[in-house]
Amino acid sequence: MNATRIPKAVMAGVLLVTLATGWAAGHFGRMVNQQPVAESSGPKVLYYQSPMHPWVTSDHPGNCTVCGMNLVPVYAGDSPRKKTSGDSILLSPESIHAIGVETTAVRRQPLVRTLRVSGTFGEEETRHGVISATVDGRVEGLAMSCEGQQIRRHQPLVTLFSQALLTAADAYRVSLKTAGPDLELARRRLVQYGLADEQIESIPQRQLDDRYFGILAPLTGTVTKSYVAEGQYVKQGDRLFEIADFTRMWYLFTAYEQDIPLLKVGQFVTLEVPSLGGRTVRARISFISPNFDEATRSTSVRVVVENHDGRIRNKTSAPGIVELSAEETLTVPRSAILWTGSRPRAFIESDDGVYEPRPITLGRAGDLDWEILEGLKEGEKVVVNGNLLMDAHAQLRQVTMKP
Repeated sequence: MNATRIPKAVMAGVLLVTLATGWAAGHFGRMVNQQPVAESSGPKVLYYQSPMHPWVTSDHPGNCTVCGMNLVPVYAGDSPRKKTSGDSILLSPESIHAIGVETTAVRRQPLVRTLRVSGTFGEEETRHGVISATVDGRVEGLAMSCEGQQIRRHQPLVTLFSQALLTAADAYRVSLKTAGPDLELARRRLVQYGLADEQIESIPQRQLDDRYFGILAPLTGTVTKSYVAEGQYVKQGDRLFEIADFTRMWYLFTAYEQDIPLLKVGQFVTLEVPSLGGRTVRARISFISPNFDEATRSTSVRVVVENHDGRIRNKTSAPGIVELSAEETLTVPRSAILWTGSRPRAFIESDDGVYEPRPITLGRAGDLDWEILEGLKEGEKVVVNGNLLMDAHAQLRQVTMKP
C-alpha cells in the first residue's frame, strides 16, 4: 500500500499557520507582561524598627545593629509619626509590647515604711536605787550571798554594830518610860539612822545585850552591785548596794538622721526577744532624745517594756520593727525612679506611645514607694517597667546629637 502524499502547497500552509500562531501567542504574552500591576491595598510602611532597641530605625528591612534581631515594619495606620520634642521618645505598639512597657498612675496614698532597728534592754533608771550606810558602824553580817539576788522591801541586808545607834536606842527607851518632851526627838533620830517603824517599836522588847541592828532593804528589786564585806567599817553615806527594779525595762535603740522625722512618741515597736523563745513583745515609744549626736548623725529612742515575769534579761539585745505612721502623700513606685545624672527622674506617658523624661524631687522612701515633692502631678502615668531602655535611648541620642 502506497503512503498518502501531502501536497507541497498544503505543507507550506500548515507551516505558515503554525508560525503565525506562535508569533501571536508571544506577542500577547508580551502585552500581558507589559500591563501595569495593581498596587497592594495594605497599609503603607513608614519605617523599620528594632523591637528590642526602638531607637534603631531604618528606611528598609534589615537587622538591629545592637542585638541582631530582624527590624519590624511600622505601618502608617498603627503608629503615625508624632511630633516629639526634647528628650521625648516615640515607641510603636510592637516596641511597647516587646520591651514590656508598663505604666501606673501617680497617686496619693499612705507611705508605708518599715523601720528595722536593733537595741539593748536596760533597767529603768527611775527605778534604780542605792542603799547607803545611814550611820557609822561595822558590818557584822551580810544577808546577801552574791550580786543578782532578788530582794524584797524591808528584807534584812546587813547586820551592823553601831555605837551611835545603840546610844540613840537607849535614849528612846528612857524617853518612853518618862514620857518626857525628848521622846519625839529620840524617835526622829532613830529614823534618821535608818530604822524602820517596826524596828523602832520593838526597841522596848530588845534584850540589853543585843548590840546589833539590821539594815533593811528600802525597796524591792535585784542587787546589781555590792560594795561591802563582813568586818568592814563603814561611815554614814558610804555605798552598800545598788538595786534595780527589772519588772519594767527600757529598750534603747539608735535612730539615724533620715529616720528621725518618721518617729513619734506613742508609736508601737514589735521586739523579737531571744530569751522569750521566739515570742514577740509589742510596746510603745516613750521618749526620743533631743540630744543629737553629730558624730554618728543619730539620737537615742526609748521604749518602755513590762517585764513582770523577769524573762527579759538586763543588757541583752534584740531586733525590732517600728510601726511608722502611714500618712497620705504623693507617691510613685520605687521602680519608676531612675538615678541618672545629677537629679533623679521618671518617664511620663504624655501621649499614646510618647514618653517624656521628667526631673523630680524625692522626699521620704517607703518600702515600695517614694514620696514625690516636685516634678509630678496626681494622675499622671509614670513608667514602672521598660524605663531603663528608654533612658538608654535618651542618653544615646544626646551623645549622637553632640557636634
